[in-house]
This record gives sequence, C-alpha cells and structure tokens, in this order.
Amino acid sequence: MIFFFFRLFVWSILASICCTYTRAPRLEPNFSVLQPFLYPMFARQSIVKQLVRNASTKSDRITVQLLQDFEPLGTAGELVRVKPAFMRNFLHVGNKACYITNGPRIPVVERKREPVVTQKVKAPKPTQAAEDPVAESGPAMSLDELSSLFSSMRGKKGTTASSVFQTQETTSVATYSLAELGESLPATYSLSGIEYPLTREALAQVVFNSTGIEVPASVIKVTADGVAVDEIVAPGTFTWSFSAPGDANVLKRKLKVQ
Repeated sequence: MIFFFFRLFVWSILASICCTYTRAPRLEPNFSVLQPFLYPMFARQSIVKQLVRNASTKSDRITVQLLQDFEPLGTAGELVRVKPAFMRNFLHVGNKACYITNGPRIPVVERKREPVVTQKVKAPKPTQAAEDPVAESGPAMSLDELSSLFSSMRGKKGTTASSVFQTQETTSVATYSLAELGESLPATYSLSGIEYPLTREALAQVVFNSTGIEVPASVIKVTADGVAVDEIVAPGTFTWSFSAPGDANVLKRKLKVQ
C-alpha cells in the first residue's frame, strides 16, 4: 500500500511538470511524456509470464559428436543425441563432446551393434505312448506316469525360456546414463489417476513418457520406509531408485502416488 501511494505521488509530480512545460491553449496533462515510465510498470507482469512459459517448454534433443569415450553413450567420434542441458552442463564443460554446427570436428565413427543372440527352442518329440496311446503292443500308461511326463516336459520348456531371457539381458546395451536421467527427473515426482497395482514395468513406462529415456524395469527399485516393494498397491510416498550397468552410483528420487 505504501508503494502504491508513493508511485501515485510520483505520477502527480510528473503530471504537474508536463502541464507546466506544455505549450497548449489549455493546461492539460500530456501523458505521452510519461509513457516511458508507465509502460514498464504494466508490461512487467506480461514479461514475467512469457519468461515462465518459455522456461517450462521442454527442449528437444540435439546431435553432438563425442570427443572422448563415454559409456554408455558411445565412443570418440560417434554422433549421439542428447538433451541440450546435459550437453551444456556436463559434456561440453569437460570437453567430452562438441557441437556439429560447422560439421564434425573429428572423423565420424559408427558403433557396431552386436546382434542379440537368441536360442531356438525345439519342441519336444512326442513319445510312442502319446502317438499311439491305444497300441496293443505296449502297456497303457497310468495317470501318475502321465503326470510325471508332462511335468518334466514343462520344466524343460521353462528352463530353456529362462536361458533365452538371460542371454537377451546380457547382450543388451544400456542407452542411458544416471547423469542424464537425474537431470530429466525432478527431485519429487507425483503420480495421480493411476490404476493399481503399479508395477516396475509401469514405472519404466512413466519414465519413458516423461523424459523420453528408455529404462529397463530390472534397474528400478521402490522402497517404502526402507522396505523394498515389488509393486505399489495404495497411495503414499516412496523412494524411487535407479541403477545403470557399469556405474556404481545409484540415483534416488521421491515418488508421491496420489
């Protein structure tokens, strides 16, 4: 309120000065002289809103060239796409990468992607008893023998499938870093309007939708009061932890589920 009356007092003084030096038939205030003083006062609020709107805009990724080997992004000479803030605050400061506005600085290197090796699962051959259950030459199998036969076949199939899954996880290459993920995720992340239970696969999809970074569900851990949980079944505050292959650090964020 004091600032308002002070500003009104200044306006009255400036108006009286304008009336004194205006050569008009009638002494009327010339507010055009006050325009340089009044415009910043009224335009300040719109400028602040414009700055806030521009600051909240999410920037796209840019293509840069690595000058040093930096796993898991790539090797020296490789062209990678990162966020502008990650390039400006981390890669460019340590001379780990450069912009390619004027072209690549060093010869371009392409990473050789190793194909994922998968093991083919062969269907078990049917036994003679299954092919010809009513053959007169052999004795009929009892219910216990049939049950043990199907259990052994199911166990072999599960073992083969698990070995294929482990092979795929071993040969996969991480395409993210904890530094980039920590820059993209806020210190406290809020979720609302979701369906329970909330699994780690669903949390990995939330990270991808929010940051554009693909994170496997196996590196995500959720704890409530220091106790690890496999899935979230009710609202609350949890600790969100992320790890990365080849990095001993752990990224932690607070997760609020409403």
